[in-house]
Amino acid sequence: MKIIFKLFTFTLLALLLLPSCSDDDKSKSEMNDPVSGNISPVGSFAVEATGNENELLVKWINPSNRDVDMVELSYRDVGVNLSRAVDFTPGHIILQVERDSLQEYLLKLPYFSTYEVSAVAISKAGKRSVAETRMVMPYHEKVEEPELKLPAMLGRAHSYMTSVIGYYFGKSSRSCWRSNYPYDGKGYWDGDALVWGQGGGLSAFVAMREATKESEVENMYHAMDDMMFKGIQYFCQLDRGVLAYSCYPATGNERFYDDNVWIGLDMVDWYVETKEMRFLTQAKVVWRYLIDHGWDETCGGGVHWKELNEHTKSKHACSTGPTAVMGCKMYLVTHEQEYLDWAIKCYDYMLNVLQDKSDHLFYDNVRPNKDDPNLPGDIETNKYSYNSGQPLQAACLLYKITGEQKYLDEAYAIAEACHNKWFMPYRSKELSLSFNILAPGHAWFNTIMCRGFFELYSIDNDRKYVDDIEKSMLHAWSSSCHQSNNLLNDNDLRGGTSKDSWEILQQGALVELYAQLAVLERGNR
Repeated sequence: MKIIFKLFTFTLLALLLLPSCSDDDKSKSEMNDPVSGNISPVGSFAVEATGNENELLVKWINPSNRDVDMVELSYRDVGVNLSRAVDFTPGHIILQVERDSLQEYLLKLPYFSTYEVSAVAISKAGKRSVAETRMVMPYHEKVEEPELKLPAMLGRAHSYMTSVIGYYFGKSSRSCWRSNYPYDGKGYWDGDALVWGQGGGLSAFVAMREATKESEVENMYHAMDDMMFKGIQYFCQLDRGVLAYSCYPATGNERFYDDNVWIGLDMVDWYVETKEMRFLTQAKVVWRYLIDHGWDETCGGGVHWKELNEHTKSKHACSTGPTAVMGCKMYLVTHEQEYLDWAIKCYDYMLNVLQDKSDHLFYDNVRPNKDDPNLPGDIETNKYSYNSGQPLQAACLLYKITGEQKYLDEAYAIAEACHNKWFMPYRSKELSLSFNILAPGHAWFNTIMCRGFFELYSIDNDRKYVDDIEKSMLHAWSSSCHQSNNLLNDNDLRGGTSKDSWEILQQGALVELYAQLAVLERGNR
């Protein structure tokens, strides 16, 4: 038993030491593990639920190494506290294999849970490859079971996130988010989401990390950190000498500044929750990309929208506003003046160039002046909720940092304008309440806007706006908006609409809202 336990412990440590840089099947074949020698990992590794309870079908292609001998499969319940090693009994299977062959194995699990499944190739000399790992839930018939004793809002957030992970995460040969559920077999990269969608899933996860602190499910989310980090790092690419997150996980793909800043914000928040330097390191990678390559004097300043494969000339609210927020957050964790200086510079640009002074809301972008490209020219006047929500959050953060009243005054003006435009009067028969519900539209846009409302509430403790967000989400959960698959019809929280496909970007955004409300619930706020 001691020998078996040591093998289990070694396998567990191998699973935790996941790589943080991007790789694909070609690079895997060239990987050289300095500890175990040159044995390639399995390829096209996938784990799928079958139609039977507590079963997972594991598929992979054996390495092409001539001396490959075995593949070791292991699995563990990610809800188990890893620090209690004496209570930990993961599953463990060794299979004889032939090189280059497609292989399947039907994994029988002891009970329903979320499992981390790994495969390690082993050579005849005993050399071990890097582990390939996926996280998935088996099929589970709904039965009456003892429920976790979670607070009400956290219970909703956890239930929703569990379904979202089960439907979207780790469904291809990469441990990342799939774009749509159900998967129709179409799209690039085995249906994996663009990096924008990847960021939506990551935002939901990071929000759940904060929401589940000191709860019965905290260990479950803590155990997912490595896998979630590995998934987003597939998209971090060194392209044309610049390191940043690309639309797809390979060089030569399009790359956008706004996609990067959303991930950068998540990395800062992840660092705040965990104090793990790898997350702050990635936040700094994003920051240098935004400031060194995204900002220039075209249009009088501001952050561009797109870098590759052709740099945009216009400057956008969707990249400049969140850069101001990120600068504030980076300053709060590092106390380095550069971040605050740039936050103020981006915020001032938003107000001076992109704000409609008649209603305090923000336009989408500005093009260069035809006579002098270093001056602002024509304005694209469309207004989107997230483009006003980020200056709102930046104003709140700048007030917290500086104490200057002008920032709080502007925050109140923006908040009132956002509430007037993107909420609407509604009577919920499910709640027997009248309130202002989040208006139909783009759920991710509205969630980013709501970050500003939550930030304002952390200053003044006035529930005026937070109450309407909370009632919107309570109504959505109890109405026809909430579907039998435990997802929400995200285009209209009032209900009454039908959908046959759900996107990770939108579903992740709504998980984030429940998680934010769960944080307030925990503090009795």
